[in-house]
Amino acid sequence: MSTAMDMAAIRVFGAVHRYYQGPGALGLVGQVAASLGRQPLLVADQIVGDLVFETASAACRRHGLELRWLPVRGQVTRAAVQTLLAAARAGPAPDIVLAAGGGKGVDTGKALARELGARLLVLPTAASNDGPCSKAFVYYDDAHCMESVQFLPRNPDAVLVDTDVLVRAPRALLVSGIGDALCKLYEGAQVRGCGGLNLFGGAGTIAAQQLSTACERVIREDAAEGLGALQGARPTPAFERLTEALVLLSGLAFENSGLSIAHSLTRGLPQAAGTETTLHGLHVGYGLLVQFVLEERSAAFMAGQIAFHRSVGLAVNLAGLGAREVSARSIGQIARATMRSPHIGHFQRPLSVADLETAMHRLEALAAA
Repeated sequence: MSTAMDMAAIRVFGAVHRYYQGPGALGLVGQVAASLGRQPLLVADQIVGDLVFETASAACRRHGLELRWLPVRGQVTRAAVQTLLAAARAGPAPDIVLAAGGGKGVDTGKALARELGARLLVLPTAASNDGPCSKAFVYYDDAHCMESVQFLPRNPDAVLVDTDVLVRAPRALLVSGIGDALCKLYEGAQVRGCGGLNLFGGAGTIAAQQLSTACERVIREDAAEGLGALQGARPTPAFERLTEALVLLSGLAFENSGLSIAHSLTRGLPQAAGTETTLHGLHVGYGLLVQFVLEERSAAFMAGQIAFHRSVGLAVNLAGLGAREVSARSIGQIARATMRSPHIGHFQRPLSVADLETAMHRLEALAAA
């Protein structure tokens, strides 16, 4: 009898071990770190370190821990992580990494935690993406292009989201988070429809689908008011709900549902000069509109989606992503690179380069109408 297992028949759900969110949550760092180990190491760039180190260090001292800080510089490359690893090993062996910041700081901390075999505590300072709760992180090359997606052996041990900090982050970062999270319901539907696997290598669950639905609902209901909270620099109920949707719900949804076309475009878009340094969430938001075109959504549906994108500041065409050239040549470059994404097969029908090119040209026309 065969012992081969059909993972499409096995439902899998994974999650961060603990999630804390609210004003002043950074003050819990010492308590949480002390439950995980004795030698905490903060990994953050200079700006983020200046923002969180003093508070985090004082919180650690209250629990008998001495916090070290290693500054992050530049992109999340293998070479940069190895440089940090050597510096980390030059002092007391860290058994807890505090990964702080946005996407780069958190991913660098994740990579270092894996190299050290350390526990992981994530301190996002902006709701710019859904990575904090995930076991995934990304390596880039020196040209800012994605090299590979990597995985930790387990999800983070804890995520601390201090909304007093997040509400003071630049508006562009919150807009990026909205773009990154907005696709989860729609990408998950495509994965489920074609019998694809999630990021844990199994089928999705009812829980994952419901989390995706809740994420979508909160964004639609609270994005405008949540963005408005940035003006007063004080977290409001709408800002708290929006933050939870962008960090927790979206993170759980994408890992447990899987990814499709919206995220596949992030492999291709950096091929267009001018877009390579655009925030990840803006790429994903644009990719979602391309996915909608490929799904042959109605004109009314597309008009509504484009209007919502514009209302929150998401790009609706390549120029909005910073592309210096929008032509058949540049669109072809994006399409060919997108086809290399591991998620491109998570769609209701097989796609070709020509399909992607046609959809992007169609979106350009819709955005100009």
